Amino acid sequence: MNYTVYLRPLVVQDAQISCHWRNNPKIWRYTGAKPDRHITPEMETEWLLEVLARENEKRFAICLTESDRYIGNIFFTDIKDGEAWLHIFIGEVQFWGKNRAYDAAWLALENAFFHLQLNVVNMEMHKNNPGMGNVKKMGWQPAGEQANGFVKHVFTKTQFEEAKH
Repeated sequence: MNYTVYLRPLVVQDAQISCHWRNNPKIWRYTGAKPDRHITPEMETEWLLEVLARENEKRFAICLTESDRYIGNIFFTDIKDGEAWLHIFIGEVQFWGKNRAYDAAWLALENAFFHLQLNVVNMEMHKNNPGMGNVKKMGWQPAGEQANGFVKHVFTKTQFEEAKH
């Protein structure tokens, strides 16, 4: 499959760009995480140093294949006993609705199941997120809606292997 994006490890220098995304209310509308103050590059750098050191997380930058432009983040948290949580967002709003997150999700799942040796990946997405259609298209299985409008989804290694054949 030809992907429009590739994943690379997130690095501290990415804070110079990602701090702008953290201050954009359009982005956090669907993430469930709203900053309580303006995020400076220094604050973002400090935060990235902290999260990149966590052993139970793997964080990646989403970059455009054609230009190497950094446009978003995708990462696994709470990695434990063959299971983890996937989080994804496209920070550059002009790339929303262009299947960049869809491509990144497939790449992340491949990484999860074949490099991180996971068996199950969980994800939550707000039911009003426009990307919900791609979640269904990929085959994520709904596993319950919370009162705050977020829906838990599950994807297994077996599903991934079947989808790739």
